[in-house]
Parts: sequence; C-alpha cells; structure tokens
Amino acid sequence: MSIDLIKSIREAEEQAEQIRIKSLENSRQILSDAREKAKKILEEAEESADRESKEIIEKAKNSANEEIEKLKEEVSKECNTIKSNSRKNLDKAVDIIIGRIVKPDGNS
Repeated sequence: MSIDLIKSIREAEEQAEQIRIKSLENSRQILSDAREKAKKILEEAEESADRESKEIIEKAKNSANEEIEKLKEEVSKECNTIKSNSRKNLDKAVDIIIGRIVKPDGNS
C-alpha cells in the first residue's frame, strides 16, 4: 500500500469520527430541545387546564347562585301565600270561637 492511500484512509477515518461526534452532539441537542419543548407544552397545558377549570367552577357557582335566587323567590311567594291563608283561617277561627262563646241571642 502506498503512503498516500494510508493517509487517505486515515483522513477518511478522522472525517468519519468527526461526523460521528458531530452527529452525537446534534442528537443530544435535538433531545435536549425536545425535552424543553415537551416541558413547555406540558406547562402550557396545565395552565390552560387550570384556567378552564376555574372558568367551569365560576360558571357553576353563578348558575347555582341564580338557581338559589329563583328558589328563594319561590319559597318567599309560598310563605306569603301561607301567611295570607293563615290570616283568613284565623279570622274564620275567631268567628267560630266567638259564635260558640256568644250565643246567637247575644248571651253567653
């Protein structure tokens, strides 16, 4: 073998080693970048989920408060109706009691 051929082979081997080292560095950088992107995506997803859950909870609270107000109004109306009917019945009860105590001729 000639010295030129051996030099050429060594240069090729050195170039191959340089390419291998460069490829290894590139793959490590790609992996590092991918991990950073994945971490960022995960953080953004968590923030988005947190915001969305807070919005859902707030909407549920508002809906519940609206329902509570409606129920309060209904209960208040029912209470007023019961009070009104009670007053009417109280007047009737008073008339009945007075009618039993005081006889129709005005004597007790």
